[in-house]
This record gives sequence, structure tokens and C-alpha cells, in this order.
Amino acid sequence: YDAIIAGFNPSTFEELREKFLKDICEKADKGDLLAKKALGYRFVDKLVGTTIQDKTDDILNNKKTHSSESLKKYLASNYTAHESLIIQNIINKTFEPISNLDEFLGRLSAISKFSHNLLGKTTVYTFDEMDADPSSAEIIKSIINRHIPSSVVMLIATPDEYSEIQETNVSLFDRLEKANYKIDLAGSNSIDELSEIAIEYIKQNKKSERFTKKQQNDLTGKIRVLCDEFPDFTSVRSLTNILYHAMEKSSQLNHEEISEEALDETIKNTFPGLKVHDSILNVPIGQFLKLRLESSESKSQSKIKEAISNLVNFAHDTGKITKPENSKRMLDAIYTDQYGTKIGIAVVMGKDHAKNSTSIENVLKASAFVDKLLILTNTNLPRNPQATIINIDKVKMVDLLYFSNRYSDNKILEPENEKIHTLAKTISII
Repeated sequence: YDAIIAGFNPSTFEELREKFLKDICEKADKGDLLAKKALGYRFVDKLVGTTIQDKTDDILNNKKTHSSESLKKYLASNYTAHESLIIQNIINKTFEPISNLDEFLGRLSAISKFSHNLLGKTTVYTFDEMDADPSSAEIIKSIINRHIPSSVVMLIATPDEYSEIQETNVSLFDRLEKANYKIDLAGSNSIDELSEIAIEYIKQNKKSERFTKKQQNDLTGKIRVLCDEFPDFTSVRSLTNILYHAMEKSSQLNHEEISEEALDETIKNTFPGLKVHDSILNVPIGQFLKLRLESSESKSQSKIKEAISNLVNFAHDTGKITKPENSKRMLDAIYTDQYGTKIGIAVVMGKDHAKNSTSIENVLKASAFVDKLLILTNTNLPRNPQATIINIDKVKMVDLLYFSNRYSDNKILEPENEKIHTLAKTISII
């Protein structure tokens, strides 16, 4: 009980104390003798010009004290026993100890009721490290059965303790299973659940800052990609751990939102050794998230076309192919390989796979002038004797975009050449 009282924000009890004393003041103003006596308002106060409001303000500001005995009588005539005692405790700024379970539940109910009715607040009672100890279990069960008004009861237990409760206390376990909401911090959650939790987590920790709808959508997109690529992140525990450290890092970097750089540093430190599966270029996690989101946009085809053009130019720069020709007739790149074979490349990508199939048929009709035709697409197609069909999955798409950005910014370093050549080989450019 003492721990629960200590867990309340002191301002809650200060606000309630003011509400209670002002209520007594109003009653006294209307002629309630018990209310006047509770405030210690006497005939002599009236003679010297002290008003009931003055008396109340002095009590509020701790300049004068009220009459404890008269206050008890006033409260007894207006409230239940538990409510009366809680009001006394709040006005006196000291909480008396409890001696039994009924007092415990009664006082919590009174606090919750007043917090909601007078302050418009819902009280959340959190019990961490819940276990199967019989005495603890009975208290929890009593709290659940009591249906404390205007409150939420949050119970936290490890999987092992939860299993032990199931085995040793069937009645409590049955009540826990009927909870309005259950979150498995260690297990897997849906992306929608994780996104909602993440958004509320940030709102709670960044109350002084505006969290725009655009930022929320951006975060949801990043979470979706993270969970899709890394199954370990589909637990609330992992996600909130990343968010906490990423927010701290973004703050250190003076970034207004969780940036790719902050995510990279966070994941590198929190999950050392974690890499994007099947990424030839070992794209950093933060960049991977950003590029995955970009690759799902409507302009992704033009970006991949640019990436293929840059990759062909890189292959020429490093002596793997001849100088590329000007693209024509629906082809995005034309060049001759080291064996003298004239190769044409067409990029056909988009969400409308039927449209992609039609575009590929048109490319096949217009590409007879090349010896070999490469078609890069995200649409699954059967083998075709007229062309080599290369499926570009999400990871390969990110590799291409990552390379293209670095190539355009002249950031390619010589040690990277071998990996980039490997990327070119996977799509048959060299």
C-alpha cells in the first residue's frame, strides 16, 4: 500500500486536497455548520473580518490548520468510511497504514474514484514481477474481483512465473486469461500492434515535442520493414529497447526524428553482428530501412533504371565491358561484353504485374537487334527462350539503390569493387 501511494505523482494529491477544501468551503458558505467547524471557522473570525474563503486559503497555503476532529465528523456525514479516511489523509498530507485487505481495496477504490470524478484521470495500478506466491496471488485476485472504479490494473510476469501460476492457482490464472488485453513482451506480436505500441511509447517519452502524423507513418514504415526482415524484432521488448536507444542517439546527434544514422548506431551496439540477410553490399540497417521504403514508392522503376545504368557504367570504368551505347527501343542499357556479345537490358518493375507482363512482351518484340536480352523485373514469369528473366527481390533492389547513390556521389572505394562486381554478376551484367 505504501509503495502504491508513493507511486502517485505528488501533484495528484495536491490537486485533490485543493478540490476537497474548496468543496468544504462552498458548503460552509451555504451555512453548513459541520463544514465551518471542519475549517476551524469561528465566530471570532467573522468579527475580525476573516471570510470562510480566507480561512480556506490559509489552510491551502499551510498558514493555518483545520480542526481534525470536526473534519472527521463532517466527512463521516458525507462519505463512506474508506472515502472519509482517504480525504483526511490527503488534507493532512499523511497516509495512515492499513491493517487488512478490505482497507487496502477500499482506499484504492476511493483514490481512483476521486481522481476520476474530480480530476478526470484514470488510475493505472502496475504490479511488476508478479509471482505464484499464495499471499501475493490472493491480493491480485482480490484486486481483480473488486473491479476498482476508473482504473486499469496492469500485471507483469515472466513466462516462467505465468506458467507456475497456471499450475498452482487455477482460479487466478482463469482471471488473468480473461484480461481485456494481453501483451507478450517476449513473444511475437503483429506489426499493427507493434506500431501502435511504438507510437504511444514515443508520445509518452516525448511529451514536450510534437510527433506529427508524417513522422508516425514514417516510423510505422520502418517498423514494418524491420519486422519483415528481422523476426527477432517482432517482440515488444526488442522493439522498445531499440526505440529507447535510437531516441537517445538521435537526441545526441540533434536530429528531430529517429534517423538512419541513429538506427545504425543503435542496432550496431544493441545487436552486434546483425546484418541484412543476402545483402551482397552489406547495406547498413538504417540505409536498408530507408531504401526499402523508397523502393516501394511509385518512382522505384526509374530509380532502378538509373541504378542499372550506373552499374553498367561502373563495369565499363573497371574494364569489364565496352563503353555502353545510347539506350534505344525500350532498352535501358546496351553494351558489348568481353566476349563480343551485344547485350541489352530492360527494367520492367511495378505493382501492376499484368501491366508488367504486357511491357515485357513489347520489349521482346523490339529487341531483335541485340544478341542477348536481360529483363530485370519483380514479376514472376516462366522461362523465355528470347530473354534471360532476372527477378529483382527486395534485398537486391536495395543493394542496387545503395550502390547507385554511392556511385552518383563518387563515394565508391576500391575495396568495394569486388562486391559490386559480384552484384553485377548476380544480374548477368558481367
